[in-house]
Amino acid sequence: MQQYPDMDAGAGTADPLCGSQSYDGHKGTDLRILSLKDMEKGYAVIAVSDGKVLRVRDGETDHLVDTEEDRAKISGKECGNGLVMQLEDGYEVQYCHLRKGSLAVKPGTDVRKGDRLGDVGSSGLAQFPHVHITVSRNGETLDPLTGRKLSEGCTQTFQQNASLFSPDIVEKLDLKKPDILASGLAGKPINHKSLVNDGPPPQVSSSDGVFVAWSWFANLRKGDVIKLVLKDDKGNILVDHTSKPLDRDKATYSAFAGRKRTLSPGRYEVNISVLQDDAVLRSTVSTVAVK
Repeated sequence: MQQYPDMDAGAGTADPLCGSQSYDGHKGTDLRILSLKDMEKGYAVIAVSDGKVLRVRDGETDHLVDTEEDRAKISGKECGNGLVMQLEDGYEVQYCHLRKGSLAVKPGTDVRKGDRLGDVGSSGLAQFPHVHITVSRNGETLDPLTGRKLSEGCTQTFQQNASLFSPDIVEKLDLKKPDILASGLAGKPINHKSLVNDGPPPQVSSSDGVFVAWSWFANLRKGDVIKLVLKDDKGNILVDHTSKPLDRDKATYSAFAGRKRTLSPGRYEVNISVLQDDAVLRSTVSTVAVK
């Protein structure tokens, strides 16, 4: 879950739990995959509930919107390829940014929960490959996490049984913490812009003259600190880097630290942590075999 609906009716931004995992005017929930390279593998978008397809659009190009010129080209088609479904009890759900040519339904199709509708794409107003889902009931846009109308504003706490998501999904979501999208050990510095296109970089080899421990994040907050540690199989520390606190929130971010030298073949441990006021918010440990 990369971004949530904006529950602030004014010029500010508030995700459903009054945090910053949204942007001004956003009305849906964004479920991402890592990169355009991953998109080519095909990730199915499935129906969240039984219903009937009302409208569809296909044929829009998959791309990433980076400039105002890009935005102008998709004006009026910001949803890209997608569909609208009528559910029970006055509910409707809209799916946006599906992959060109992937839609498997047409207007009038009766759909069962779990049926494949198409594939995750990056059509329309997309800065990363994802599916955007907007839920409404009787014309009022809702936040599916809390079940509240966007017009009701955010809430610090909510009753899990009011969520439109199933309990097992709700239990896995924590809007107070960032996500570590990927991490590893590479043979050159990380290019942040290339990550969303090509995905994680190739793993370092013993012939590379540089090695860097790296990580890719989503939804970091102002003040977060990133710590990267690399150890060899004997526990010797080869990299120990702690960043300065971030000066602002970051929807996506990457960090790396390393040395200009080769690594001997063997196994290495990469430790990534995100801290706020010395408390660990997220961490991950991975073992890399260098050949």
